[in-house]
Amino acid sequence: MKKTFSRYNKCLQGSIEMALVEHKAEKQVCKEADNLKDEVAKLQMKQLQLLGKNLTSVSLKELEVLEQQLSEGLSSVKEKKEQLLMEQLERSRLQEQRVMLENETLRRQLEELRGFFPSTDHLVRSYLEYYPVERKNSLMSHNIRGPDVTCACNLEKGDSDTTLYLGLPSDHHKIKKPESHSNDSESQ
Repeated sequence: MKKTFSRYNKCLQGSIEMALVEHKAEKQVCKEADNLKDEVAKLQMKQLQLLGKNLTSVSLKELEVLEQQLSEGLSSVKEKKEQLLMEQLERSRLQEQRVMLENETLRRQLEELRGFFPSTDHLVRSYLEYYPVERKNSLMSHNIRGPDVTCACNLEKGDSDTTLYLGLPSDHHKIKKPESHSNDSESQ
């Protein structure tokens, strides 16, 4: 029986010690959680201040420190941007050199290929050599440069023709004279 009581007391004492340890651990966790909440709140306040918001409770000295931090941050951002742009510029230069070398290689290859084939420059004639274009009324032959001047020329000539002719193209130059009405036809 004494053994049973001693075991019971040991278990009871062990469970009390366990409860105390658990209670201390819970207290520690709650304390750490509260500290983290405070730290998050401070960081959020600092973020708002860095964004230029919620500056009502900030002193002049704190504003100067904040301004210095922002200036340093801005210069760091500009340096990083400049570094990236310089790297991009260098890559572009290298790519340009590669393309120029490739173009030169292709030009050489083209010249080599042209050497294998006879020159056909004198054999090929242009369309205009076979069928020359007559430029009787073109604007170029009269040194006229705009449609408004063309319109003025047509009015000066006085030969504006707005009649629609049906038939072969050679017939449109023949202008029919209006039929004259005689008094004889009226009497009949």
